[in-house]
Amino acid sequence: MTAVLDLSSGLDPVKESVLLAKPDVEHWAENLLFALHDPTHDIGMWLHLGTMPNLWHLWEDRVLISLPGDAGILTSRSYTATPPEQRPGAGNLFFECLEPFRRWRIRSEAVGRVTPYEDMRTSMEQDGMRQHFAVDLEVTCRTPVWDLHTAASSGTAKGTMREQSWASDHYEQLYTVTGTVTLPTGEVQFDGTGWRDHSRGPRGANTGKPWGGHVIMGAYLPGSDRGIGLCRYYTPDGGVSLEGAYVSQAGVMHHAEVLDAPLLGELVKSGEALRFGLRSDLGDLTIDAETTTSIWSMLKRSRQYYGIDPTGSLGSRYALNWARFELDGEVGHLYVERSDCPPPE
Repeated sequence: MTAVLDLSSGLDPVKESVLLAKPDVEHWAENLLFALHDPTHDIGMWLHLGTMPNLWHLWEDRVLISLPGDAGILTSRSYTATPPEQRPGAGNLFFECLEPFRRWRIRSEAVGRVTPYEDMRTSMEQDGMRQHFAVDLEVTCRTPVWDLHTAASSGTAKGTMREQSWASDHYEQLYTVTGTVTLPTGEVQFDGTGWRDHSRGPRGANTGKPWGGHVIMGAYLPGSDRGIGLCRYYTPDGGVSLEGAYVSQAGVMHHAEVLDAPLLGELVKSGEALRFGLRSDLGDLTIDAETTTSIWSMLKRSRQYYGIDPTGSLGSRYALNWARFELDGEVGHLYVERSDCPPPE
């Protein structure tokens, strides 16, 4: 009989639940994210649920979907005083933990605005006609959880979670995902991979080191049961306030050092060359990837605006990409999240 791998990395399963009472900490928030991609159907999704930092009773959902080909980007959001038994959830999006660190369900049905890629890349989202979409997906976690507190004490990372301005606790995990997705472009049987995280703590309003941008990357390769990922968080002067990386192989987590990570540069939908490098006890790993699809928005403290403000007055540029790469002959698809330093106020 094959032993069942423990994917918790020693975390208490209660960590997978959301808090029902707000801690007595100013600007405290809780956030969960599923970023997922189906390369066959050319669909990327960024699905986010979180509490409002200063309006604890309100849950916000954010839906960002890159549609196939040149069909554009679908966007939706809502704010809901969600009953405790329905959390984490809001008006248009619900996450359900079926088994801690192993299985989740994602459900959403609403209407969203579809914006052409080029319009979203060069301007802010405009209001207009809404179109129906629906998501019903099951997530199967494939790698052990990577906890940033543990990573920071592993000897391979730099900085600490306790000094961050976006959370004081954070973990992430890689997975496969299947189910049904109905979009304006049609219904598909979604089959892909993804990256998820769960963060808690004070968010924004100068609660930690100043924000200077960040890089997050993660990919699961089903054929070889491997996962890779990294993060790097910058201060406005270009210094690093926190960084770490990992390689998961056959269900075993190996903490790693970040050797190289790509900064956010010119915004392009596809064709951007990305290189990153890791060093673990398994050896050095350098990967070259190329973006296939992108989503863009702006960040100003804990607020997010869809599309790019050419004046820069709405804060940092925030780019979400999926990128294709090869590792030992296997094709993988990388989730990439980057922001740059906000202009001075």
